[in-house]
Amino acid sequence: MTIIFDLDGTLLNTIDDLGYACNYALEQTGYPTHHIEEYPRMVGNGINNLIRRALPEAERTEENILRVRAHFVPYYDAHNSDYTRPYEGIPDLLQSLKAQGHHLAVASNKYQAATEKIVSHFFPGIFDVILGEREGIERKPNPQIVYDILSSLSANDSERSVSANGLSAQAVCQSAGRSILYLGDSLVDRDTAANAHAPFVACSWGFVSRQALIEAGVSRIIDQPAELALDIYIHQSILPQYDAFDGGHRRDHAETVISESLKLARTNNADETMAYVIAAYHDLGLKIDRELHHIHSGEILMADNTLRQFFTPDQLLTMRDAVEDHRASSKNPPRTIYGAIVAEADRQIDPLTVIHRTMAYSRKLLPEADFETLYQRSLAHLHEKYAEGGYMKLWLHSERNVQGLAALRSLIHEEPHLRTLCREWFDKSEAL
Repeated sequence: MTIIFDLDGTLLNTIDDLGYACNYALEQTGYPTHHIEEYPRMVGNGINNLIRRALPEAERTEENILRVRAHFVPYYDAHNSDYTRPYEGIPDLLQSLKAQGHHLAVASNKYQAATEKIVSHFFPGIFDVILGEREGIERKPNPQIVYDILSSLSANDSERSVSANGLSAQAVCQSAGRSILYLGDSLVDRDTAANAHAPFVACSWGFVSRQALIEAGVSRIIDQPAELALDIYIHQSILPQYDAFDGGHRRDHAETVISESLKLARTNNADETMAYVIAAYHDLGLKIDRELHHIHSGEILMADNTLRQFFTPDQLLTMRDAVEDHRASSKNPPRTIYGAIVAEADRQIDPLTVIHRTMAYSRKLLPEADFETLYQRSLAHLHEKYAEGGYMKLWLHSERNVQGLAALRSLIHEEPHLRTLCREWFDKSEAL
């Protein structure tokens, strides 16, 4: 697996050396300096942007930025390891991942020379690719740095060199025959991963607080470097299994359930990591049987010895119960808050998506049926499950699902409109 790390705030606490270098450059050019504690809010978009934020607002011209940078760079090159240190647990994590055979890379907005120097100093021989800010290449959150990392790894492995320009990271990964995970501490990293269609994990020990990450809508956040091992396992061994399922239960569905479960865990004071894994396993039983997939999913979770490295036996039992309780057709309420969380997250009541998934399942059951037959079967199912008195229940009444259910019920009762939407899906599927 390829694991891409941000540098400042993720691998290394560099804020003191960055702050002292910036203060030195400001002093040399006649500008006021800042307390070191102020610098975390200024970093994240490269040296020029750091200097721009550090300058008085009226002085933020390109000419002044370059004047300050001319003093910053030589000072920082000579002093970038004075106070900088790896975060606790990072060296052990990197050594472990390297020993396991993962491809490791750094993607930084720090200029290339400093990125290479500081990474080589603190982590000699660890990283396969080290990329920073380079002339002619847009900085993060532009995803080109991700594409370049993957292309470089492909070439280094003597595989077919990947032409990444214009491709998503997902496409590049598929071409290179490997999966990817991106770890960073900032919203710039979140956006870089999103722009590259790469899975993102945020760390809370960096320059952006956990609360700020949550308020910005970041889903998965880890608090200790060792926790990344679980995310690697989930992304490498669990989520790919969803790729073989039907269109309504593919990996994007599992990822959405994970994201919604994490939000609900936070608002219900539940363990985020337990909710994360429950969501990742909730539909795995589909590879055995659809009717009892929730039971099989719980069995798969309990039989997975890897999870015993991260959870106690009691936690695993709670997680199994939650997986079993997620199904919408269950007549009994979930036994725990975790079951309520995954059940609510699994609902994903987007009216158009529900209608399309219902038609797709009808087509799967009746592959040769005409439109009217599929429509009548789908209409009956929508009434049975989602209409007033239907068997689908909301346990936590999240705003998203409450609003979605109300909109879906309106569509169910506006049959001409519903028929039109189903017809559009049918005609499009026929054309494929």
